[in-house]
Amino acid sequence: MLNLIDIILVKSDPIKNQSSIRANQLIQSLSKRYSIIGLGWNRKGKQTKTENVHNFLQLFNLRARYAYEKHGTIYLLAKVPFFWLWIFFKLCIYRPKAVHACDLSTVLPCYIYKILFRRKLVFDIVDRYSMVYTRKNENIFFRILYSLVNPLEEYFASRSDYLLVVSDKMLSTFRTKPRKCATIMNCCEDHMLSRKRTEGASFKLLFTGHINRGRGLETLVDIMKDLKDVQLVITGKNKEINLFHKIQKIPNIKYEGFLAYDSVLDLEASCDALIALYDLDLQSQYEYGMANKILESMMCGLPVITNISHEIIEETKCGMTVEYQKPEQIKNAIITMRDNPELRRGYGNNGRQAFLRKYNWKNMEEKLYRVYEDLLSL
Repeated sequence: MLNLIDIILVKSDPIKNQSSIRANQLIQSLSKRYSIIGLGWNRKGKQTKTENVHNFLQLFNLRARYAYEKHGTIYLLAKVPFFWLWIFFKLCIYRPKAVHACDLSTVLPCYIYKILFRRKLVFDIVDRYSMVYTRKNENIFFRILYSLVNPLEEYFASRSDYLLVVSDKMLSTFRTKPRKCATIMNCCEDHMLSRKRTEGASFKLLFTGHINRGRGLETLVDIMKDLKDVQLVITGKNKEINLFHKIQKIPNIKYEGFLAYDSVLDLEASCDALIALYDLDLQSQYEYGMANKILESMMCGLPVITNISHEIIEETKCGMTVEYQKPEQIKNAIITMRDNPELRRGYGNNGRQAFLRKYNWKNMEEKLYRVYEDLLSL
């Protein structure tokens, strides 16, 4: 057995990529006060040079598809037990005082370790898996999947020593909760200290996220066909080839590809507004969670058009809310932003001030420290 360390954080991806910004922030913050290891899954399978996040990171190198790929869910489920065994083996070696399990995909071996070794478990939920599978008017497969996943999520949440969620709304979805809970939002660090907002001659509307159904892109393609003096800039992975072909045919839509995080931030700083749309019939978790890009746009001082996070948009006055199923309303919001530069600058300034005052990682970091001070002092 190695020397006892304080915390091991576990996530089912390589941790160092863009989908693990929260995990990176957690490790960087906690490493200022505690000894910590990050355990992640490198699904490309090839041995890569381990990159230190702050202390160090260890990867499970087993090739596996992602759920969004063809037959990805089946192939992934077949290999998850090997990942769990690897996690449990590492926990037994390092014997951390606390284990930080990110989402349902990692919690089982962490929970077993907690029971056997009488350690502390933090269950950190960004997306409720059961809500990903909650789809209105959906077929029986998804109803069965929900009935299986939801009780598991409820069970592990209620038996954790600390439950962390990204919004108060998400916390309210749990029927049973542990005695200790905390909301730590996916707020950004201040990346605008090294950047300046710039505006071009034409109005640039930014979409960041994967090209996929249920993200409003079908509607935006139709809107952009006859919308003048607006350029829609898209960045993200191409997960829907037919939709991508439609996008390529529209002259005032520019696809920038899948960019590194710093490049996305540079792009955000050079655009005039951000649009974030979600079909809540397909992605009901966004009713209760928080899209990172809303918080990111506030950090960048970028006004937003969205159909989610109504309370924050209303509180901060950082943008405009629309209804997903009303294309004309979405079009009018874009036109309003395009034709009123002072209005959009006002929205952007409001968002930036709200970020500096409240919605920043420094504030979330202090809450995180209070969680672990409480947890490890028991």
